[in-house]
Amino acid sequence: MKIKKTLLKILAVIVALLILFLILRGVVESTLGKKIADAAALFEKGTGGQPGISEELKARLEAADGLQNLAAKYDQVYDEYSALRSTHNELRELLNSGSGELGRMYDLNEELSKNFIACWEALEPLTEGKAHRALGEFQSAMDEAQKVIDVSGYNNAIKEFTAKVLNRFPASLLKGLVKEAAPALWESAGGAA
Repeated sequence: MKIKKTLLKILAVIVALLILFLILRGVVESTLGKKIADAAALFEKGTGGQPGISEELKARLEAADGLQNLAAKYDQVYDEYSALRSTHNELRELLNSGSGELGRMYDLNEELSKNFIACWEALEPLTEGKAHRALGEFQSAMDEAQKVIDVSGYNNAIKEFTAKVLNRFPASLLKGLVKEAAPALWESAGGAA
């Protein structure tokens, strides 16, 4: 009988601890989890009045779309067109998927630049008039969007958030209880932006 009471007390303590853990997890998820999600959303929303990196990637994809459509009319640039189209489609898919694979997106954006330039250079001597002017417009759109990406405050905002929130007590101990992963930096999947 005494053993049974002791076991019931132990079970009650275990249940109470489990309930406390679940409550703690819920509170942490609703506070710290929201802060992490808000920080990650800066990739879409932007920082300091600047548009988000995702919006600028869409602008670059649109410029690459225009160049692809023009290149599709010239058999002489098929290889360059094909490489640009492949990178363009992969980056668009990844961006639209919402997967948050920023390192892969960064690398694909770099590849998009290289393939865009190669296609543009192959097309340039073949075009004239309206098509030639369109080449300049596509290049300007690519360059302008990349400039905004380059001066984006996203990485600084994420580094500041990590230092001031995630790496401070008690968040440093509790962040493992949150479903949201810490926001990724806009840098190469290899780690150096």
